[in-house]
Amino acid sequence: MVALLSRLSWLLFNVGVPVFAPIALLPLLKLSRFSRPVSKGITKRSLQDGQLLRVVISMCASACYEIGAALGDASSDGARALMLAGLLCHGIVIVAASVVVSLGAADPTLRSPSPYADEAPDRKPMWASAIMTAIIAATYSVSHYSLT
Repeated sequence: MVALLSRLSWLLFNVGVPVFAPIALLPLLKLSRFSRPVSKGITKRSLQDGQLLRVVISMCASACYEIGAALGDASSDGARALMLAGLLCHGIVIVAASVVVSLGAADPTLRSPSPYADEAPDRKPMWASAIMTAIIAATYSVSHYSLT
């Protein structure tokens, strides 16, 4: 029972809090009269440009740290090769997510500031960041639980 609680608490604090806390706390802006006018749709606006990938970057860095720390204790060459592949994949995701976050941060400045613009915002970065977050949360968890 203690082992299960330990694993669940790791999952909550290392995956759940970084992913869901910022999203859950954004609606609290509606409580303040000062920020109420700008808080309408703030959750969607904060995620639409791929900003959720900032969480992916930190989870990948943590996964790289855990895999790197366990690399010396690999039981076989096959396990070592699998760990190195995990390091490489998480490293590639760090670079890719950093590029998408940078482009997502620059993109809103290039859009027309007019509220009457005809084009709707592109939702591809939002969906890509959500899918990538789910995949990295799963791979980070699998690598953690397989190494501990």
